[in-house]
Amino acid sequence: MGKRAPILPEGYNPVGDALKRAVNPTSSGEISRTNIVELRPEEREVDLSELESSVAVPQVIKERMPVSDVPTDRELKQTSFRFRCTENERKKWHAMTQEITGEHSQLSHFARASFMLMENAFDELKRVAPDIQRLKYPAKTDQMGLALYEQRLTEFLFDAIKASGRPRG
Repeated sequence: MGKRAPILPEGYNPVGDALKRAVNPTSSGEISRTNIVELRPEEREVDLSELESSVAVPQVIKERMPVSDVPTDRELKQTSFRFRCTENERKKWHAMTQEITGEHSQLSHFARASFMLMENAFDELKRVAPDIQRLKYPAKTDQMGLALYEQRLTEFLFDAIKASGRPRG
């Protein structure tokens, strides 16, 4: 019969406790034992006040930071949108946008413009939504099925963009 591990005491959480100590340093200004680096004998004669001033004490993190209101001026673009593609697709799309614009790194602008076209065609897309929803999403391992699914979505999107006309505003 195998050995049983001893039952841990109530509230045992060494990682959480270490994190709490790192975030909330001791209030008396002392350096906690976790922040002391083991020194060689010749380095041990350091004044403790010098050591306290040289150790960066992390600021206390507020649990709930106030969320700023929606910016009234130009909206800052601080998030990213990612999707999977093959390396060849990425290179092809970068080369296409560079050839069209004459500049490097314009792919994100073309992707944003594509989504703006989709926004413009949203009413038309809602009209064909039942047809889109009837499409069966293939397994992620079915490469041919994924290609056909994306091709069919492209056809729906093209028809909706064509029917909606030029972008407004």
